[in-house]
Amino acid sequence: MDVIYLDNAATSYPKPEGVSSAMKTYLDHVGATINRSVYGSAQDAGLKTLQLRERLKKLFHFPEPVTHVILTPGATWGLNMAIKGFLKPGDHCLVSSMEHNAVMRPLERFVSRDEITVKLLRPDEQGMLSPEVLRRAITSRTGLVIICHASNVSGVVQPVRELGAVCREKGVPLLVDAAQTAGMLDVTLEALNADMIALPGHKGLLGPHGTGLLALREGVDPEPLILGGTGSASESIRQPELLPDRYESGTLNLPGIAGLLAGIEFVAPQRADIHRYEARLN
Repeated sequence: MDVIYLDNAATSYPKPEGVSSAMKTYLDHVGATINRSVYGSAQDAGLKTLQLRERLKKLFHFPEPVTHVILTPGATWGLNMAIKGFLKPGDHCLVSSMEHNAVMRPLERFVSRDEITVKLLRPDEQGMLSPEVLRRAITSRTGLVIICHASNVSGVVQPVRELGAVCREKGVPLLVDAAQTAGMLDVTLEALNADMIALPGHKGLLGPHGTGLLALREGVDPEPLILGGTGSASESIRQPELLPDRYESGTLNLPGIAGLLAGIEFVAPQRADIHRYEARLN
């Protein structure tokens, strides 16, 4: 029986044909991980990972070095990495009232321990957040502003570029949740005036589950969420400072990386067409 799939806000389906074949090719013919060895297939794995970073950098016009494209298991992981690694005791955090639980639950953990304070910014009748509302809410204690680019419930796209300009003016870093817009809208650090952008690979980029990225503006360095083996500086028990190793402990999802690269190759040349099609559906 044919199924009409209408759940793309949760995860995209079906995937382009090349996604599953790229993952199978990696599993059947490469199999190695990165940074641990120098034999042929290990170098192939490293090259595939570098190709993905380069493709993401090109797709999102990141001005920063390719090392600032941090690969993650998804947007939730990236958001947690940014929130938990950036906020400090006593900080004040501003968020839109449309944030996903990937933002609100980590913040609630901090609030429940009396470590930070959080203020919800109320939108207008159309669900849009005004830059002036944000400007009035920023205080000398504001350590981070978090904005969901587009809601998975209402579909409202926030004026993040204008909101980011306020953050720049006030010297407050901005974290953007681009889970619903990556692959369809212009999601770049410059276009959004953002300092950090978290996004998944399995939605608009048409990649497999368990993939994503956190893009960091140069000079923005949250504390790592996870510490451990990176295949670099193994003689030291201290976490490496170099990027991306500082944030990528453990074994990366290499089959997922191969699949995500294939999904991006499908999406990239037709991103504008995809956006126009989705706009017509609305």
